Amino acid sequence: MTTLVLLGLAVGLFFWLRYRLRLWRAVRDARRAIEAGKAAKAQEEARRPLTQRILTVLPAPALIRLFRWSPDSRIRPTVRVARRGPFGRYERIDPAQHILVVGLTGSGKSSTLRVLAAWALANSAWSLEAWDGKWGASVRAYRGKAPVLDTIADIEARLADLVARELPARALMVEPPHLAIIMDESRLLNMLSAAGLRDLVTVIQTGRELGVHLWFGLQDPKTDSVPSEIRDQFTCKLVHQLQTREAAQVALKELVASGWAPHRLTRSGQMLIWTPVRATAAPRVVYGLWLSAGHLAALERRGPYAAPEFAPAVDLHKGVAVAPVVDTRLTCADAPATATRNARPDLFAEEIERALLGGPAGVREIARATGRNPGSVHRKITQLTARGQLEATPDGFTLPHVTEEDHS
Repeated sequence: MTTLVLLGLAVGLFFWLRYRLRLWRAVRDARRAIEAGKAAKAQEEARRPLTQRILTVLPAPALIRLFRWSPDSRIRPTVRVARRGPFGRYERIDPAQHILVVGLTGSGKSSTLRVLAAWALANSAWSLEAWDGKWGASVRAYRGKAPVLDTIADIEARLADLVARELPARALMVEPPHLAIIMDESRLLNMLSAAGLRDLVTVIQTGRELGVHLWFGLQDPKTDSVPSEIRDQFTCKLVHQLQTREAAQVALKELVASGWAPHRLTRSGQMLIWTPVRATAAPRVVYGLWLSAGHLAALERRGPYAAPEFAPAVDLHKGVAVAPVVDTRLTCADAPATATRNARPDLFAEEIERALLGGPAGVREIARATGRNPGSVHRKITQLTARGQLEATPDGFTLPHVTEEDHS
C-alpha cells in the first residue's frame, strides 16, 4: 500500500514539474523582452542629467514656477522656448520659419505658442495674427494684441487676400516685414474648402521667403488631419508628449527609430526640439517655458497690431506706378463685413454636386469622388441638406432638381 502511495506521488510530481517547465518556456521570451525594456529604460534614465531626473518627481506648480517665461532684456533674432534644467542654458530657435508644435492636450503645446507670440508682440519688426475655427476658444488671449479670425469665412477670405494681393506685393520688396500666423487647432484644416486649403498650401510653400510664417499647434499629426504637402513644409518641430508610437512616427518619421521618442516623455512640459541641424544629433529632452493665457493678455504690445501698409510699387516692365496696396487685414470689429464683401463661390458644394450628377451616392462615395475627408463631407452634406440643396433618399443623397430620367 505504501509503495502505491509513493508511486502516485512520484507520478504527480513528475507531471507537475513538466507543467512548470512548459509554462516557464512559454513565458521566457516575454520575460526577456520585459527585462530588456527595463534595462534600456534604466540606461536612458542614467544618461539624463541629474536635474532632469529630479524634475520628474516635482509637482506641476513647482515646475511652472521653475520654468516660468520672462521677457528678454533685449530682443534677439532667436527666441528662447525651453530650458535644459532650472540652472541649464536656454534652448533657442529661429522664429522666421514655419514651426509645428505638436502635443496632447495639457502637454504644454499652447504655452509654447504663447511664448512665441510674446516674442513677436515685443518685436517692432513683427506683426501677428491668430486664426481659430472654433469661435475663438483657443485664441482668446490674443484679442487686443493681434487680429483674431474666428470664423471659417473670415479665414478663407484672408487666405485669398494673402495669395491674390499681399504675397505678390511682398515679392516686390527687398525686405518684406515679418508676419506670424498662429493656428492652434487642426480641426480648422478639415473645415476649409478646397479653395481655402489650396490657398493655405500656397501660403506655406511660398510665404517663408516673403516674410509670412505659420506657427501651427497640433494635437494629432495623423495624415488625415494634416495633408502631407503642409506637414512636410515645417522646418522646426517642437514635439511635446504624444500618446502612441504611430503618432510619433508621423511627426518625426524615421527619427523615432534613432531615439526621438516623444511617446515616451514622462510628463507635461517636456519637449524635443527638431530642426534639420539637429536631425543627426542625439535627442535631448528639455522643458518648455511656461506662459499662461492671462499673462499673455496682460503683456504690453510693442510691435505693430498689423503689418504696415505696402508702399506703391513700380511695374518694371511697363514703367508705370502700380496702385498702392492697402492693408485690409481683418479685425474682430470688421470681420463679418469684410467677409461679406469678399464672398466667393462655395467650391466644396460644387464638388459635391458634380459628384452627384451620376446619381445618388453615400458619404463615403462622395468623399472618394471629391478626395476629401469623410467627416468634412458629412458636415457639408448636412448643411446643404438643411438648405434644401440636397435631398436624402434610400439610395443616398441626390440633387433635388435631378430626376431619374436625367440620371439615365
